[in-house]
Amino acid sequence: MKTIVRSIFTLSVFSFIERLLGFIFKIYLSRELGATSLGIFQVAFSFFMVLLTMTTSGIPLIVSKRTAKCRAENDLCEEFTISSAALILGITASVIIIAVIILMRNVISGMFASSISMTLVLYMLPALLFSSVYSALRGNLWGRQKYTVVSVLELIEQISRIVACILLFVFGFDKILSTALSMSIACFISAAACAAVYFKSGGRLMRPKGEIKPLLKNSTPVTLSRASSSIIASLTSIAVPFILMGLGMTNDEAMYTYGYSVGMALPLMYIPLTFVGSMAFVMIPTLSRAIASKNDTSVKMQIERAISTAIVIGGIFVPTFAAIGGPIGEYVYNNADAGKFLAFSAWLMVPIAVENITSSMMNSLELEFKALINYIIGSASLFAFIFILGKKFTIEMLAVGMGISFTLSSALNIIAMRKITKFKLDFIFTIIKTAVLIIPSYFLVKWIYEILPIMQFFRIAICGIIGTLFITIGCFLFGTLKIEYFFNKKERRNNA
Repeated sequence: MKTIVRSIFTLSVFSFIERLLGFIFKIYLSRELGATSLGIFQVAFSFFMVLLTMTTSGIPLIVSKRTAKCRAENDLCEEFTISSAALILGITASVIIIAVIILMRNVISGMFASSISMTLVLYMLPALLFSSVYSALRGNLWGRQKYTVVSVLELIEQISRIVACILLFVFGFDKILSTALSMSIACFISAAACAAVYFKSGGRLMRPKGEIKPLLKNSTPVTLSRASSSIIASLTSIAVPFILMGLGMTNDEAMYTYGYSVGMALPLMYIPLTFVGSMAFVMIPTLSRAIASKNDTSVKMQIERAISTAIVIGGIFVPTFAAIGGPIGEYVYNNADAGKFLAFSAWLMVPIAVENITSSMMNSLELEFKALINYIIGSASLFAFIFILGKKFTIEMLAVGMGISFTLSSALNIIAMRKITKFKLDFIFTIIKTAVLIIPSYFLVKWIYEILPIMQFFRIAICGIIGTLFITIGCFLFGTLKIEYFFNKKERRNNA
């Protein structure tokens, strides 16, 4: 269990740095591009993510699980055979997808509200090929539990993208096109770095020996599950601007609205959820091992604690964003609308966190297809909600619909897992207690911000720290977050 805690801590640190850099980069882009151009890029990026997910998403997970099994059985030859099969499968898939997109570019272009979106997609296409190499080799490193190495590689990709984009800006290239091109450059660098680490750590390329077909069969459910998430995000990014234009907005106004909400405000919410993402990353192999060894007690404990922790981590940051989201948006992005949307949508962090961790655990329980169905049902509720609203739809209602979607899919995941593992529902009390703590924390943050007669940056920082500490301490006192969530009783006795 200590190893899990160390792994989560290490991943959280690297993920926080990576997301912090990404956050700073997002601020830079928002100021350089503006909300309208950022909205156009966000639409193209959402479509690109569908292609990327279809190419690579299921492969790292399956390779990591198979690699961990091979290591346990001391069968290194099969381990390298699986990695080689993943490499061939990923490269083949990416080449086919790139060819199809190029041939059908004129047809696809008609889907976008802005014609430049297709050009941006073409600039990002090479990243598919590089990512296929990265994902195959990364899966092997992940299965060998080289979490720090994988985290460093992801950090390299983030830094490479930032540096490449800034250099392209400096040399006078078109800014929105440079933003897309920097993605391909960064993926090339991360793929090269991953390959170097793989071979240096003893990795080899071997003949697939019939591993391609089983790998395709096993990775397809995961790919479909994750691709559905990207497809829904892409459909939303395409549909929302059209809906807004149908309600009377111009193209630029619709892109501006989508840009400040989805392009600026929502990414802020994902930064505090770094810990949840790291926990999900580590839990796949650890929960899989507990299931394989038929350790029912460990399986139940991991699921119960993970859900409760995700609720608390999401809830801890709600008061700050809800109370001073407006000033945060104005200071960070110089955009009051982004701040208002952030304040309105702050509560979304809880359902996002729970959906994130339950989806990960569903994969470990080999319920990938069920997770896919649950996500589709949740997503259908989002579009049904938008349809019911009709002319009353606003961008704020998009946040409400997303909350309904995440909550429904999370609930369905929990029901599916409980049928198999029979874990307790103590997390319900965690939700209630956390919600009760959010209320006084919200008013405390709001009051402190209003009375502090100092610069806005320090007002925001102080309020954020106090609000976060207040609700965190409250969670410990109320018993919603416990130290023993990370250490079982047996370990504590051994350490006594």
